Amino acid sequence: MLNQDMVREATRLTRAGQLVEATALLQRMLQGGSAPAPTSRSGTQAPLARLEPPTIDAKADVVEQRESRPTPPSAVQGRKRNSSLDGMRKFSGLGVQGPIGRAPPSTSDIAPEGTQFIAGTFSNAAGSRTYKLFIPSRPQGKQLPLIVMLHGCTQSPDDFAAGTRMNFMAEERNCFVVYPEQPSGANQSKCWNWFRTGDQRRGGGEPSMIAGITRQVMRDHAIDPKRVYVAGLSAGGAAAAIMGATYPDLYAAVGVHSGLACGAASDLPSAFAAMRQGG
Repeated sequence: MLNQDMVREATRLTRAGQLVEATALLQRMLQGGSAPAPTSRSGTQAPLARLEPPTIDAKADVVEQRESRPTPPSAVQGRKRNSSLDGMRKFSGLGVQGPIGRAPPSTSDIAPEGTQFIAGTFSNAAGSRTYKLFIPSRPQGKQLPLIVMLHGCTQSPDDFAAGTRMNFMAEERNCFVVYPEQPSGANQSKCWNWFRTGDQRRGGGEPSMIAGITRQVMRDHAIDPKRVYVAGLSAGGAAAAIMGATYPDLYAAVGVHSGLACGAASDLPSAFAAMRQGG
């Protein structure tokens, strides 16, 4: 079961900007550890200025610097008062589509030739989520492992698949991989809402939809129920920790990455290769 004290402390650490500490605490929870007493350098806890959780993942895009040109006075006078905020609302770092954004990954970076990467949808009383499913080229009619990959903030299944190269490892080792997608309508930055009480319990909220996607893939394909794993990066890592705690009967192992170190996403396939060899 979830240790609510540890979840609350992880939420506090995240909002205070201590992301590494928050991820380590969630990993300790999965291992059955206890929460440490909250500490503060000044002896008093800093007030939480934001009601919404911060974006855990961020990616800076290099853009070409262009020489600015003076704007005619008539154009300035014709603008509405709040027009200066339009560019900020459209900035890709806020998780909304805008003119400055990441180029979509190429097909060759997402999955190897001869395999399938198909879209699906799952719905239940909590809502609906789309997902992408990787199907290896040689299922051979036997039950295979399934890895559930939970992306980080501002990402999509295609981004996560290309960044981790998980589909290439899955083809090599003959595994299915499913990538549930968090839409911007559920969280402006596409973060999984692991910090909300309603999304921390079995049978409700986002955990029920992620578990439902997992079971739907298991029903539609030849999946070994003893080799179903869940992993996540950053906010997706926190959600993966919750899935492991609330559905221990469904997932054999959990992989959590803070995503703060360079190359962290690329470490996920090697971790699951070890799990598969051991399973």
